[in-house]
Amino acid sequence: MKIKRKESSFRAINTNRKLESVFLFVTGKCNAKCTMCFYADDMSKKEEDLTFEEIKKISESAGEFNRLWISGGEPTLREDLPEILEMFYRNNKIKDINFPTNALKPDRVIEWVKRFRQNCPDCNINVSISLDGFGKTHDIQRGVPGNFYKAVETLKKLDDHFRDDGKVLKNVSTVITKYNLEEVYDFMMWIYGRFNTSTHTIEAARGMTREDGVKILTESTLRKLQDMISPVYSAYAERMVNDTSGLRKPITRFFYLGLIRTLYNVRASNIDKPTPWGMDCTAGETTLVIDYDGRFRACELREPLGNVKDYGCDVDAVMRGYPMKQEIEAIGHGYAANCWCTHGCWITSSIIFNPKKMLLEVYKGYRQTKKLYKPLSFDESFLQGLEGKYGLDREKLYQSGVITGSSN
Repeated sequence: MKIKRKESSFRAINTNRKLESVFLFVTGKCNAKCTMCFYADDMSKKEEDLTFEEIKKISESAGEFNRLWISGGEPTLREDLPEILEMFYRNNKIKDINFPTNALKPDRVIEWVKRFRQNCPDCNINVSISLDGFGKTHDIQRGVPGNFYKAVETLKKLDDHFRDDGKVLKNVSTVITKYNLEEVYDFMMWIYGRFNTSTHTIEAARGMTREDGVKILTESTLRKLQDMISPVYSAYAERMVNDTSGLRKPITRFFYLGLIRTLYNVRASNIDKPTPWGMDCTAGETTLVIDYDGRFRACELREPLGNVKDYGCDVDAVMRGYPMKQEIEAIGHGYAANCWCTHGCWITSSIIFNPKKMLLEVYKGYRQTKKLYKPLSFDESFLQGLEGKYGLDREKLYQSGVITGSSN
């Protein structure tokens, strides 16, 4: 039986600015060495992770909010993560969880998502698999030999176990660097053709990266790329509306394509230099970042303001405290600090609190996408051609169920 997705918190456009998203870094441990990691310096300090009891106090004091964004480190290395997710579901009535993973532990991902769906039946979970390119490209970028085949195995298992579960969103997240820029379009075509993914997002490398020189995007190259991949998003939109009917079908297609395009337009404008988004940044008003050791921020890309431990892990006290109020004033909705960025999480979290300014941009984005539309072909010979072009091991793909029949 197909299970319909619960309405996402992102659909609830609102002008009442209050805490909507908590970004919780559940661990500072990681089993990868990503070249573009912006958090490597923080993790190298090897501070102790927040304890379960400290996170419990955070949850109990945060009140109701819509979306919990898990981060790290690698979240699957936090042994009590299932208990943490269930606790936020009970205490905070969250509607959406974002669960990113490098997918080096396929069975654990499946086990934990199954448990979450059983114990938190009214919450959507977005499982975001990090996959940056074909085979060696991905392994080089993530710093782990064999990571690619682990990741596609995880994606296939998600497909098999949750294909008809609309509350499990299966996302692929690709960070663009010097290693993968030239193959991104082919890679997105292959992912769409081989897997029943819900969507596929591209990210610009941000912050101070582990490896110098991996950032390669400019405004012109990003705009060229987003025009090239636009038809792939049109294909995802059609996949998304397959089980909808009536007015919901065109409305869902409109907002999905319009928001994706708006997000990428904002990113492109900020790759080379800060450029106002055309809406307020609501960092610190609607968002709170808590690092793995308890430091807190209004935004991932700004400096820590203190440590939640000094506030008794009381989120209400943190949000009402002088440091956060001072930070919100310093940011000035982005205009005072001129710190406009390419960070998709903050752009999308801000969009829903700027409805009047953004509806026009979404409409423009949708119109741009329509002009770029073209039908795409994903037949077997095309997909096999990509696998040959990029030297994929078809035997390994066969063993993980990605391809069926003969592996030859």
